[in-house]
Amino acid sequence: MNDNNSSGKGWALGFGLLTGIAVGYYLNSNEGRSMQRKAKAQFDEYGNQVTTYTEQAKTKGQELVETAKTKGQEYLTDAKVKTNDLTAQAKVKLEEGKQWASKQAETVKETVDKKAAATSDAAKSATSNLESSFNRGVNKAERKMDENRERIDNTIEKNS
Repeated sequence: MNDNNSSGKGWALGFGLLTGIAVGYYLNSNEGRSMQRKAKAQFDEYGNQVTTYTEQAKTKGQELVETAKTKGQEYLTDAKVKTNDLTAQAKVKLEEGKQWASKQAETVKETVDKKAAATSDAAKSATSNLESSFNRGVNKAERKMDENRERIDNTIEKNS
């Protein structure tokens, strides 16, 4: 029973060595180098996509901030017009109109500030998450390639 187990391990070891040699030979061949260049080009493409997505998120965030600023200006303009109308209609309501317009302007400013901050935070978070995810993928791929390279080198050294 012990011989059967040792024999099976011998076959497995032999098969593993042959597989390692074949992989090492393939990676060292022109086609293997070509595959490695293609993989590097694909990683570069993913990096470019992350940059593009980051720029798009940044642009969208800036657009949203600009829209919020424009709306804020519209709200402020509306508040000033209403204040002028109230002043023309009755001097008695002058103080109330000024207080109301000031309150509206502050509320709009606070709303714009909150929305701009939330939009900016969301864009930063999305960009950070995307970049982090991409970097983890690249690091994992590099570790895997290093592990395979070490296995091949070890196999070659053992066979030499």
